[in-house]
Amino acid sequence: MDLDRSQKLMLFRFSAYGFLKNLRFFEPLILLFFTVEKGLSYTQFGLLIGIREVCVWMFEVPSGMLADVTGRRRAMMISFSSYIASFLIFSLADSFWAFVPAMVLFAMGETFRSGTHKSMIMRHLDLEDLGDLKVHYYGFTRSMSRLGSALSALAVGVMAFTGVGYGVIFPATIVPYVLGLLLMMTYPKELDGETKSTAILRNLWRHSIDSAKSLLRVHELGRVVVNESVFESFFRVARDYLQPIVQTAALALPFFAAADERPRTFLLIGIVYFFVYMNSFVSSRYSGHVADRAGHLGRTLNFLFWVFAGAFTLVGVFYRADWYLPAILMLFLFYTLYNIRKPVVVGFVTDRIPSQQRATVLSVQNQLRAVIAAVAAPLFGMIADHPDLGITWAFLLGGAVLFLLGMLLRLESRPATPEPKEALPVAEAEAEAS
Repeated sequence: MDLDRSQKLMLFRFSAYGFLKNLRFFEPLILLFFTVEKGLSYTQFGLLIGIREVCVWMFEVPSGMLADVTGRRRAMMISFSSYIASFLIFSLADSFWAFVPAMVLFAMGETFRSGTHKSMIMRHLDLEDLGDLKVHYYGFTRSMSRLGSALSALAVGVMAFTGVGYGVIFPATIVPYVLGLLLMMTYPKELDGETKSTAILRNLWRHSIDSAKSLLRVHELGRVVVNESVFESFFRVARDYLQPIVQTAALALPFFAAADERPRTFLLIGIVYFFVYMNSFVSSRYSGHVADRAGHLGRTLNFLFWVFAGAFTLVGVFYRADWYLPAILMLFLFYTLYNIRKPVVVGFVTDRIPSQQRATVLSVQNQLRAVIAAVAAPLFGMIADHPDLGITWAFLLGGAVLFLLGMLLRLESRPATPEPKEALPVAEAEAEAS
């Protein structure tokens, strides 16, 4: 990219944000942290995830309005401050009820951050007349985010040799998030966007009504919103169960035999999550090509949903048979399907709805996903806790539900007539949705 000195500096800042934000050392160990270190049940963990999803749903509209009124930089600073406060509580607390306010603060961080930073990047590109570099710009900053995730997974592997335990993962994450907060303070004021508060409620109401009319008018649009909400909520509920399966594999596989259980677990989790994040990096880069090549987006979405339902079921089958590596590979496949499917969904929506209503429709999808996940996460945990069912039946029953919903929410295969003047480029649409 041909950029001048100030433009390169902003690219460095944007990339540094993605790198620091993804240094979440707790992610590869979050479920084990709560169940092994803190003694919570799978049901309690599911309830915490449900609380997080409900709070994300509740905070989404107020956070967007506050960002419009106070500016995007302040919204990002609120986000990082909320994250840091939640990490402090997670580090110090020892009971389920003490974790609840920490999860609320974490959800607040998620909602104030979601979409805000991408809006700042888009504003910078508009101000600098760099719109033609949008694909390359997003690709570069996204790659730095994935690098941060990969390094956080490697850090877990290093923990296996240094003897540290689960208790360090949240204090260690505070460091990059403090740096991220300081980084937000260096962003120029022009990235705040329009901060006038006039007509916010009126505009919000109008966009919500227009989006609801579009969902009702375009029958298949409402169906794809529910379809994608189910897919993403099941993904978000089940993905953390990769950790106890990897832990079981670390204890069972002879070539990972060691004197202590924790080093074995940390080492294998670090290796698995490193490849998970690198897989997300590769599949994210090529997801746009899938959307471009898919002539029938409905057919593609149906196929990816069925593959996900099959992989979900096979996790239970393989885990029941003590075939841990195939079960891990199926969970690994979850991330590939998730990253490939997202831009296809956005392409489906952009072909069927005016551009000014797309962001709100995608917001409706996010809120519906949160509601479904809030219900599914505790139920999944209850099944995993049951002595006669366990993780095996949680995945088997979840797969059966997905197959049933896949039939009920099946999308039409016919392509829609696109609207060239309103269609978003795949990279921009993917950024808007994530």
